Amino acid sequence: MILHISVLLVCATVALCASEDVVVTTKNGELRGRRVSTGQTSYLDTFLDIPFAAPPVGSLRFSAPQPAKTWTGTRNATSFGNMCPQPADPTTHSILPVSEDCLNLNVYAPNPPSNTLLPVMFWIYGGAYTTGTAAFYNGTELASKGVVVVTTNYRLGALGFLSTQDSVCPGNNGLLDQILALKWVKDNIASFHGDPNDVTIFGESAGSGSVALLRLSPLAQGLFSKAIMESGTSLSPWAVARPGKDSISPLQFAQSLGNETGCSDSDLQSSADLISCLQNVTVDTILKATESIYKSTLLLKFRPTVETVLGVVPDDPQKLLARGAGSNIMSIRGVNKNEYSLFLLSFPLPGFTLNITVARIFQLAKEFFPEESQTVASKIIAKYIPSKDPTPKQCREALEQINTDFDFIVPTIREQQQTMRTPGHAKQYLYEFTYRATHSTRPDWAGVMHASELPFVFGQPFTRDQFFAHNFPFNWTAQDMNVSMNMVTMWTNFAKHGNPTPQSEGGVSWPPYSLDSESYLDIGSSLSVKANLKADRVEFWTSIMKSDTSSGHAPQQGIFQIATLLLFIHIYYFIF
Repeated sequence: MILHISVLLVCATVALCASEDVVVTTKNGELRGRRVSTGQTSYLDTFLDIPFAAPPVGSLRFSAPQPAKTWTGTRNATSFGNMCPQPADPTTHSILPVSEDCLNLNVYAPNPPSNTLLPVMFWIYGGAYTTGTAAFYNGTELASKGVVVVTTNYRLGALGFLSTQDSVCPGNNGLLDQILALKWVKDNIASFHGDPNDVTIFGESAGSGSVALLRLSPLAQGLFSKAIMESGTSLSPWAVARPGKDSISPLQFAQSLGNETGCSDSDLQSSADLISCLQNVTVDTILKATESIYKSTLLLKFRPTVETVLGVVPDDPQKLLARGAGSNIMSIRGVNKNEYSLFLLSFPLPGFTLNITVARIFQLAKEFFPEESQTVASKIIAKYIPSKDPTPKQCREALEQINTDFDFIVPTIREQQQTMRTPGHAKQYLYEFTYRATHSTRPDWAGVMHASELPFVFGQPFTRDQFFAHNFPFNWTAQDMNVSMNMVTMWTNFAKHGNPTPQSEGGVSWPPYSLDSESYLDIGSSLSVKANLKADRVEFWTSIMKSDTSSGHAPQQGIFQIATLLLFIHIYYFIF
């Protein structure tokens, strides 16, 4: 079944469906993939389920990944590999098997007429650091524009991000998986006609947060030269844990997992004992315990963390940015117009009363700004709820705007501006995605939600393959196709040229961002250059955050993240 699906994935994009085997040699051994004709003289090669790391099982569970071992003979690479363990979803789990032996990647490579090396685009999926898999992202449409596309798996949840805050398990193993996959690209991508010295990393949501953190990580330097961040940056309050500043530490989360799995810290003498115990329980036990923890606290527990043992994220991102980290990386950052509406879909409208809305605002202020919570809450209410008697619709809109701004827009622009303050910085671009698919099944009030750009970035209106049809069951129109063509072209232009519009797209040239012009691209039914994205809201939150910084507090896990993780788990297959 999986082999059949993987062939459909390619055939849906290309004009012809005649395929043949193709063999390449990597440093680990030979791989057999599929070559499909895309025209009279052009071809697309796909290689699936390529191991880049040893299976992270046994003593390697909760450890940094180790490089994959070599193999003899020719390894079959024509069907997708395992998904990494994650909360069960009947749709995805019926398509792909789940196993801890999941550190694999996929390559979609044009076959150029000469030995020319092509730019590489390296995708990191989102899903709250808890769900997702590389196989859900069809790289064929991007690859058809003359780039080699790599999609990679990485460990999720506790298996990828548990931390005991010491040398036993510093954390960030999921990020280390991504770094090892990038090292694999450095060592092997030339065998697929990819240029190891011209790699663009890109991702969405938690994948975008990962991209932003890799920009800052000294362990990832030299592995890529460009980055695209869709709906997430290193300053997003959900992106990274900051031990000593967050209300609950990563170690406390690890101990909670121990308590839920029978590895109670009261029976153990050290974090080494805790990890040793957790290495010997079943992965299903860990997943069930994790779900229990999330249901009891509703907070995103297992995520990247600041740590100095391995130094993946060696300091608070704000301090790393201030020191110029990542400023040499050409980047695109962007947001969707109504990011947070996705996480409000399941709540009935009558529940958005003024009392509940105000209570949530006060809880946000208390968690993020404890020394000034009353003052901050009053300011938020005055800014977003000007009416004394708002309707439920107005309250819902206020909550959507507050968290869209706080979780996505403001962190994105703050990181953009901080990078611009570093002398000699590389070019940075900014966008807002404002296009709603013509036949979207979401209610009108939801607008342009979190993840709405994904089908357009991956050319879904053109691929129409059966493997991805359940994610976006739309009847794509000519306008949808035009928006998708613009995004595919601009994203691949950036990878190839470091400029998304070396020649204008849709009659528009996308200028780099500057502190003077603050220009950005509005990606809607047409393209237009605008300036000062949500400037008044950015100024509002920045003034509050400056006050918070001076009092020594940093963003924690906000009240409006309460439903985020559970919603990700239940609706993830709708948004890739």
